[in-house]
Amino acid sequence: MPVSGFVDRLLQLPPYGLSREEKEAALAPAVREELTYHYEHCTAYRRWCEKQQFDPRSGVTDLAAVPFLPVNVFKRLSLSSVPEDQIVRVVTSSATSSQIPSRVTLDQTTRTRQVRALAALLTYLLGGARRPFLLLDAAPTTAADGRELSARVAGIRGYLIAATRQEYVLKSEDDRLELDLPRFRRLAAEWTKAGEPFCLLGYTAILYQNVVAPLWTSKERIALPPATKILHFGGWKRLREQAVDKKTLNDRTAEVFGIPPSAVCDIYGFTEQLGVIYPDDAQGLKRAPTYAEVFVRDPRTLEVLPDGQVGLLEFVCPLPHGYPGVALLLDDLGRVVAREPGPDGMTGTGFEIVGRAERAEIRGCGDTLPQRVYEPATAKRD
Repeated sequence: MPVSGFVDRLLQLPPYGLSREEKEAALAPAVREELTYHYEHCTAYRRWCEKQQFDPRSGVTDLAAVPFLPVNVFKRLSLSSVPEDQIVRVVTSSATSSQIPSRVTLDQTTRTRQVRALAALLTYLLGGARRPFLLLDAAPTTAADGRELSARVAGIRGYLIAATRQEYVLKSEDDRLELDLPRFRRLAAEWTKAGEPFCLLGYTAILYQNVVAPLWTSKERIALPPATKILHFGGWKRLREQAVDKKTLNDRTAEVFGIPPSAVCDIYGFTEQLGVIYPDDAQGLKRAPTYAEVFVRDPRTLEVLPDGQVGLLEFVCPLPHGYPGVALLLDDLGRVVAREPGPDGMTGTGFEIVGRAERAEIRGCGDTLPQRVYEPATAKRD
């Protein structure tokens, strides 16, 4: 079957601004189209659907009824819906706790979709204009140019589609990251003088531990233009262990750089569905864009919970084509907070992350995929 169709039409729509009814009317057929492809091209996924008595070819009217896979399946198995010679990239998560990374195989169709979705989302976040980017990381080694990429490198590279220029401002010393303060000051001054708004981009833990905390502690300050945007992504586990919450990070970042806390945007996303990101709205809620939907499930029964109740987060997104990652249940805990647009007009289901199920145990299909897929995992996407 064709690989464009409804998914292609979905990606032609703006990431925000649709009503709930308009979004559902565009998303549901795209999900059905992609589920049908995986059902027909991935034997393991087809067995799972058959176990659930689900055939996407019969139609998809309720996204919450689509059989989901536990995200840990990608730590245990290599699932693919395309031939080996069509795989152009393998992305691995960092697996800081369990040492078992997720491995996701990307084909060109998936990569193209990811770029289109991310470009639309970044255009929205940055006001429609590309900007220079100061990258809060060390330049990757040449090894990162091969077929296999870490999620961190892949994540940064994805955002660079919105960059007119990019410069790394951290250096690696004995496997430790350290801010190159003279270089940072010089570039920030040059770009400020040029009068062009720019972005700081980095991994959440690196932004705080390697940039903000040292500057805040030493009382160093670097004045950035008011229009500066700071985008950060990645897990919060390391910072929570240090009792650093979002308000602390935002306030100290704002103080160090002389910008409003609202200029600091925390972006949620995960390796297994790259391309779609969930940025903060004006209230600090994550918003599910046109290209995806979020559900909250009871950790014991796996039933969908009412809004406001905390459970495991599930994301449905039709972008993955090289692997059956359309409906995934994560071990992150959250709750749906809003259905209506926020005060800034941002639409989409508004949700918040509240923590992590340290021993998430996903049951229900042990005779369809290996039992080890459903054993508790302790890795966090940091």
